[in-house]
Amino acid sequence: MKTPSLDLFKLAFESSPSGKLVTDDAGTILLANKETERLFGYGPGELIGRPVDALVPQRLRQRHAEDRQSFHGAPQARRMGAGRDLYGLRKDGTEIPIEIGLNPVQTPDGLRILTSIVDISARRTLEAQLRQAQKLEAVGTLAGGIAHDFNNLLRSIIGYTELASDAVTDPSVRADLDQVRKAAARGQELVLRMLAFSRPSEPQRGPTSLAAPCREAVDLLRSTIPSLIEIRWRSADEAPAVRADGTQMQQVVMNLVTNAAQAIGDACGCVDVSLAPFRATEAFLAAHPGAIGGLYARLSVSDTGPGMSEETRQHAFEPFYTTKPVGKGTGLGLSVVHGIAQAAGGLVHIDSRVGVGTTVHVYLPAAEAPALAPVVSPDTATGPHVLFVDDEEAIKELSRRQLENAGFRVTAFSSSLKALEEFRQQPDDFALLVTDNTMPKMSGLQLAQEVLALRPGMRVLLVSGLVDMLAPEVIYERGISGLLRKPHTGAQLVAAARALTDTSS
Repeated sequence: MKTPSLDLFKLAFESSPSGKLVTDDAGTILLANKETERLFGYGPGELIGRPVDALVPQRLRQRHAEDRQSFHGAPQARRMGAGRDLYGLRKDGTEIPIEIGLNPVQTPDGLRILTSIVDISARRTLEAQLRQAQKLEAVGTLAGGIAHDFNNLLRSIIGYTELASDAVTDPSVRADLDQVRKAAARGQELVLRMLAFSRPSEPQRGPTSLAAPCREAVDLLRSTIPSLIEIRWRSADEAPAVRADGTQMQQVVMNLVTNAAQAIGDACGCVDVSLAPFRATEAFLAAHPGAIGGLYARLSVSDTGPGMSEETRQHAFEPFYTTKPVGKGTGLGLSVVHGIAQAAGGLVHIDSRVGVGTTVHVYLPAAEAPALAPVVSPDTATGPHVLFVDDEEAIKELSRRQLENAGFRVTAFSSSLKALEEFRQQPDDFALLVTDNTMPKMSGLQLAQEVLALRPGMRVLLVSGLVDMLAPEVIYERGISGLLRKPHTGAQLVAAARALTDTSS
């Protein structure tokens, strides 16, 4: 068998995708390949003759010397990844996390150490992202577990406060009760925002109205952005629904606004967030190959920061590309935005001028079907017989009183099975089913299916604290007429019931 030539070994050493070093027993670098020179920022041949300690941060050199002495005392191959917290020192003084493998080689000239080096910066970033995602998943699981009970508590607080306020005439007492109601409403907003960002759910790309989730993201960000930076939100009512996940769109807003605020830095500035309809023009289609014609929803985030150079703009969507200092950003923000937009059939475009600022436009094509949104209330006549179901006794009684005070005739149950039994006996006696979704033995959706099987076309109002987790296409298919977010006020419940019963005749 022919022995491979020395030239072949040199070729393999030089062309290796990982860094390669050969050092002697004194720690002097004898050979370094091109990847090592690139990784540490040195020119061709600059590393030859230098001590290997030159590639080790000063804070780690004592430990490195001890490790090298121990290794030379009992040399044996050490696989990649066996070390922990290893860092390399680049020529410009910056540090990079690395992983190394060691292989002792006995030669006529003495012991030589072949070192393999891999930059694991990207891996560390991905690991950090994974840890963060796992934390959010844990928070989301906890939030989802308590949301139902907490929403019921808030619903009771809000509802009974409203009843008490209607029953008293003392202005000071009514003012106190109004403060209780406002505090409970703030608690409601807090729960909804936490759920929006932390709940674990698969993306639901049904027809979605973007105004509410984007506004919620802006409201949440106001408390995290420096007070010197003003955030302004503007939405056009005619912005179309799109086939995108509301939670992911909140992530888009969060990433873009955070990027904009970081661009402004410690200076005074402004971030404008807007949502508006956009009709694709010939110029737009020519500038964006692959874009479709028609109507879009355009989400725009503008800042008064320093703007981007053309080179930065060209690289902006590349994962891990960032111009921010270490610790100020991962370079994943715009990549995530781009990925979410693409998944929804849309695109992202950046307009930026150095010294003026940057605007990021997210274009999402309009959905064919209308978005399913919580019902809106025409304030008209009261409705007839309502079958109301909620497994919380306090909520059941509170809602019954609120609906009856508004003129409805109400039959209320805390058991979905008993409610179904009542409906089977007289299916034509009810104009509307109002049901909580999360209930034992039979959920609200299951109850609605049974009711609709007995009486197709029956109006159903589904009440849930997790409205955004319900896939719109599933709701349409199951015949649900409207959704009402929990907790809600008595006025909202009455308005929703009126809207559905007024259109049922």
